Amino acid sequence: MKWEPDWTGIAENLLIGLMVVVAAAIFTIFCVCIWKDATTARTIILRDGNQSYACTISDISQTPSDCKPIEDAEE
Repeated sequence: MKWEPDWTGIAENLLIGLMVVVAAAIFTIFCVCIWKDATTARTIILRDGNQSYACTISDISQTPSDCKPIEDAEE
């Protein structure tokens, strides 16, 4: 009697392994691209004449972004 491989079992195991690799890749992309940008963000103050703006920069992108005008506090 000759042994024959179980092709459906092999295909199922390969599919499960592929799903694990894809999940690990998505998690890695999330951590590197999104989480690192959020944790390395710093706020800087830019001035244009009499108006000041609070802007965000990060180690990934030194270009100021998400700039918002700073309101003068009334006492």
